Amino acid sequence: MEDFYMSVYRDGPASSLFWPVSFDGTVSLEELAGDPYVSAELAKALPSAHSGSCVAWGIPFEIGRPVLLRDQPVTVTISPATAQWFVFLHTSDIRSLAADANGFISPMRGMGQLGEHAADYVLIYDDGTEERTQIRRRYQVGSFQFRWGEQCLQAVTAKKPRALSLNTREQTRLINDATAQSPAVQWGERQTQLIFEEATPYHNFVWAFQNPHPEKPVKALRFEPVSGTLLISAVAAGNARSMPLQWQKRKKALLRMPFKLGFDSAQEQSLLDHVQLDLGQLISMSPRLVYPVEDWEKTRQNLEPDTTFSEVVVEYASHEDAAFHIGDGTRILVRDLGKCTSQNDLSLEPIAPADQRVILRVVEAGTKKLLPVKLHVHGPIGEYLAPLDRMRNPNPEWFENYSPDFFHGNHLSTYISGFAIIDLPLGEIFLEITKGFEVKPIRKTFNITPETKEITVEIEKALHWRENGWVTADTHVHFLSPATAMLEGAAEGVNVIN
Repeated sequence: MEDFYMSVYRDGPASSLFWPVSFDGTVSLEELAGDPYVSAELAKALPSAHSGSCVAWGIPFEIGRPVLLRDQPVTVTISPATAQWFVFLHTSDIRSLAADANGFISPMRGMGQLGEHAADYVLIYDDGTEERTQIRRRYQVGSFQFRWGEQCLQAVTAKKPRALSLNTREQTRLINDATAQSPAVQWGERQTQLIFEEATPYHNFVWAFQNPHPEKPVKALRFEPVSGTLLISAVAAGNARSMPLQWQKRKKALLRMPFKLGFDSAQEQSLLDHVQLDLGQLISMSPRLVYPVEDWEKTRQNLEPDTTFSEVVVEYASHEDAAFHIGDGTRILVRDLGKCTSQNDLSLEPIAPADQRVILRVVEAGTKKLLPVKLHVHGPIGEYLAPLDRMRNPNPEWFENYSPDFFHGNHLSTYISGFAIIDLPLGEIFLEITKGFEVKPIRKTFNITPETKEITVEIEKALHWRENGWVTADTHVHFLSPATAMLEGAAEGVNVIN
């Protein structure tokens, strides 16, 4: 039998809205590894299964003796609980695919047997009534091992995704085996700036069931098998305004501190330890960029902003009931941002979301012809605002550019054809437009309101070198596609690019 160290896994702090539901299952993981009726693959992977006090997607679980569900119903008693949501941490053994006489698999449902009715889970209320729900494979539960792309439709793997940095080569992939060396995340995976921890030998799945009678105490749970083998490791209960595994769109907040953080691009991910989310995930933390405000229109183009290390822009995605957990022990609800200050004068304030969709046109004065330009837009906190078809967090490395962007230190710009669609926050936004040396650069401030649908900016030539026979050329460029070279050249007033 394998040595069982097992894995206590926490992917972040636990939400106070949920609590573990204790029950006495039917088998220990050590006993299950010797069960002749489970697959050899499952038996081999069990030493990597979660155990003990775990947190998955911000929900706390206590894993003791799981329920092995195969051929007989299993009923477990629990302390009576009233809750809006019951959350199950479970997985399925492998369901082999059988070919017909001609060697074909039809219908092809994947290794996880998409849609197969695996079991029924039943809530038993204190008054004797019951509520039953179907558990289907690759809907509410997945296989402990699965092929790429065969995720569940209503459940999530028990390790929430995390952000990756483009700036470091030392990030490692999380694995269950604490005694093994974590492999580095490879170049290709880093380009997505996100990782799902799927390269592990054993996966649990988290599925949340909405209790239709949250006012009635639940005294027991019954698990009824239909096909194959399931392993129910733990159950949690809790209350949330909506489905606890469903996060809202990406948002930003400003963290103010009485001290300065040292920012090193190679240690970017370690900064996420200062602030964590329970029902959500941090995407990035970066020092606030400080641009001129009153004098914006008078300052020169392409000017690098100042950086303040006592104010940090925190980017995140979360459930509406999520809470931030700050390093000093302070807990701030997402919906209460701006209302709370910690005992050490740390505070989080919401940054206005960029929800106002605006069409931007840059035209030649007089002719109204669209002109390619280099564009920079930022909001009131200095946050860079990119058009919809551009990268909000561009890759600065050579030959790793996925949109026509420009870096001047911390000052980011992108190239557009003269037309762009961009999502902007309400209030003041700051725009910079340049087009090489012959066109007068523009810095403008606009006040965005719910009625703002379009912005048109006129530019005009200050010098007429091209008309006088001069040709501008760049004879040494790296890794530009022809289409990108034409766009950037036109936007910079360059006539020849080689």
